[in-house]
Amino acid sequence: MKWLLKLVAAFSVLTQDVAARRVCENDELQVDVYHLASAPVQFQNVSLFWSPQTFTLIHSATEAVLIDAPIVAQDGTDLANWISKTAPGKTLKYMYITHAHGDHFNSFPQILAKFPEAQVVATQGVIEHLPLQYEPPTWDRLWQALFPDVQQANLSLVKPLSSSANFFINGKANKKFEFRAIQVGEGDTTHSTVMYVPSIDLVVGGDVVYGHCYQWLVENLTPQLRNQWIASLDKVKALKPKVVVPSHTQEQEGFGHGHLQETQDYIRGWGELLTRAKTWQELEALAKARWPDRIGSVVLRDSAEAFFGAA
Repeated sequence: MKWLLKLVAAFSVLTQDVAARRVCENDELQVDVYHLASAPVQFQNVSLFWSPQTFTLIHSATEAVLIDAPIVAQDGTDLANWISKTAPGKTLKYMYITHAHGDHFNSFPQILAKFPEAQVVATQGVIEHLPLQYEPPTWDRLWQALFPDVQQANLSLVKPLSSSANFFINGKANKKFEFRAIQVGEGDTTHSTVMYVPSIDLVVGGDVVYGHCYQWLVENLTPQLRNQWIASLDKVKALKPKVVVPSHTQEQEGFGHGHLQETQDYIRGWGELLTRAKTWQELEALAKARWPDRIGSVVLRDSAEAFFGAA
């Protein structure tokens, strides 16, 4: 069968703060993205904004896979309800966690409450890294400070993928569709992965790939780590994806492979700004001037402070 990949520009607004979007489809697989809007937060007694996020649902005629989950319980419940409306009657077979940052997994219990048959899976490296999100200073200084209602999940429910790091869902006539967890290494944190669906040339980028949002660089303070992130993006480029879904992206953006180069350009550009800035305030101002269309001010503030030990 000849596959037909269609990019669809229309938006379907579900609530004031959330929009859904059909990213691509063919005769047997559909990809829908749930946009969680940029949210106001208090950070160090200053009003800033968290980054918008996307959560990706890939589904056949009978089964579905969800990539990542929000941090706040209510957002997880809302996402679960959206899945029911978007893929009615289908079995959510897997929830896949791309990397160990709380805003990408913490509300999976709320999704399991609606879809108890789902398996929550990640690579072994991600699983080993997950508990660090619940330790100080990350838990109290970051997640509890930004989202006071946040609750910790039972991480024992997350199961490791096999050494091949792939899994399958069924479609019509039990046709199988492969999902490959690509362990690229460094993204905005260690043990980062992307999800690759070869049958539709799709990559869901986790926090390896960014849209037009400020990139989290708190864990990439050295040139070596930033170069490793750039190298990770080269690994994603080698897959030659036609569709790329960043986990932090603005609602109006497309899903082309240009995100890969733009993410690399940002990392290199940040390094250039570091040679000019003498304080975190200067670094933040230079970044705003260089990337005026990007959003997620709390990510920019925390990253700028980290490079000057001011966090």
